[in-house]
Amino acid sequence: MFSNLSYRYKIPLALSAVILLTELLVTAALVSLALSDARKDLENGAQNLCRVLTLSVRDPMVKDDVWRAFEVIRTPVAVKDSTNPLKEIALFDAQGRVYASTAPRKAPIQTDVAQLPAEYGDVLAHLRTAGDRFYFNFPGLLATHDVTAGTPVNSDDGGRLGYVVLVYDANILYGRIRSTLVKLGVATVPALLLLIPLGWLWGDRMAKPLLRLASAMARIGKEPAEKVGAEMTVRGKDEIGQLGHQFQAMLGELAQKQALEREVVVSERLAAVGRVAAGIAHEINNPLGGMLNAIDTLNTHGTPDAQTKRTLGLLERGLGQIRSTVAALLVEARLDSPAMNPSDWQDLRLLIAPQIHAKQAVFNWEVQQAEAIALPAHLVRQLVLNLLLNAATAVEHGGRVDVQVSAHPAELHITVSNTGQYIAGVAMEHLFEPFSSAWEAGEWRSYGLGLWVSYQIATQLGGTIAVESEPGRTFFVVMLPIASQ
Repeated sequence: MFSNLSYRYKIPLALSAVILLTELLVTAALVSLALSDARKDLENGAQNLCRVLTLSVRDPMVKDDVWRAFEVIRTPVAVKDSTNPLKEIALFDAQGRVYASTAPRKAPIQTDVAQLPAEYGDVLAHLRTAGDRFYFNFPGLLATHDVTAGTPVNSDDGGRLGYVVLVYDANILYGRIRSTLVKLGVATVPALLLLIPLGWLWGDRMAKPLLRLASAMARIGKEPAEKVGAEMTVRGKDEIGQLGHQFQAMLGELAQKQALEREVVVSERLAAVGRVAAGIAHEINNPLGGMLNAIDTLNTHGTPDAQTKRTLGLLERGLGQIRSTVAALLVEARLDSPAMNPSDWQDLRLLIAPQIHAKQAVFNWEVQQAEAIALPAHLVRQLVLNLLLNAATAVEHGGRVDVQVSAHPAELHITVSNTGQYIAGVAMEHLFEPFSSAWEAGEWRSYGLGLWVSYQIATQLGGTIAVESEPGRTFFVVMLPIASQ
């Protein structure tokens, strides 16, 4: 659910969560520190009071003076102020019976500790078994019983006379903690009310460039790249700014690619018309030549009368006019075309490199041709450009396109390969047909006229073109004879 939210809400929510978490951690640390300090102070005070009471009640217990022992333990409870959590003090004999208590109704004299609240029994049980000189029990914030402390009372010769047990009111102690929490709340709530709206404002400001970039990316393909780039403003050199600059550069390359594609489409359509016309012309020339030969044979070896000769002359002139018109439709390699030079390969590389780099693909270019070769440059360039455009379209983002050219004495080898989705068997059967299409990977893929034109050029030059495709890699291999040119 959170992953589907817009960054306009993600960033402020994250900032608010960090602010609240920081506040909770600081509050927990302060409460823990306050609780630790309160425990330490209370334990030190209880230990000092137990030491004083132990010395004070020793003589009355030896002399069995209960009233005097009561006066000794009653004094600290009677003189304490309202902030002192000391609640009651009980004095037990060596057998665990109440000797004196500041709360006689709760702990009557001579009552066994087993009949009293468990907090007394816990203290005596620990002092009897552990043999400690002092015991302190401080429950947590969620506990329901009071804080207790105790120490044994020994005679001068080391004999056990009894035990002193102190009971502290936990409500008074925890009231201090609650007071600390209230003070923290009073101090931090205004800060939260200020920081959280500021976090939302700052988060919205940080998310706006990303939202503009996402909106611009959604418009690609629906609107011209030049218009999208003109409305995209980039500020700063941080990561978002760098992303915006890269996006603008991509839009520029996309605009160039679209312009080049439009030019290529126009060229392919013109080439298609020319190829179709040339094909029709070749088909017409065959029967046309036969008819002209027949007329010539009849004129040479036959004995037609005058009317027939006039008719045959009329037919011969009409067929000759048709032959001249058909000859104008034939597209052949121009004899005045310049030879293929190394500079032509550099032109092709400069022309196609931006489109391949726009997909962040690796472009490997290996051309081994040191001098001009006897092949028409305009046809070879058109053939290779069609293959390169096909590779630039098919390569996946971050893939690889390789071009390898080697000139031998008798022939020119050209290999263009790219990574990405391979060509399935059904599409392979009609690959070099004009406007071929096939259903691949859940979608229709169309190959236009580019591969068909390349095939026609390779055939016209007396060479061959072949394709090999496997998962992850596709190769187009062209072999053009040089000696025949």
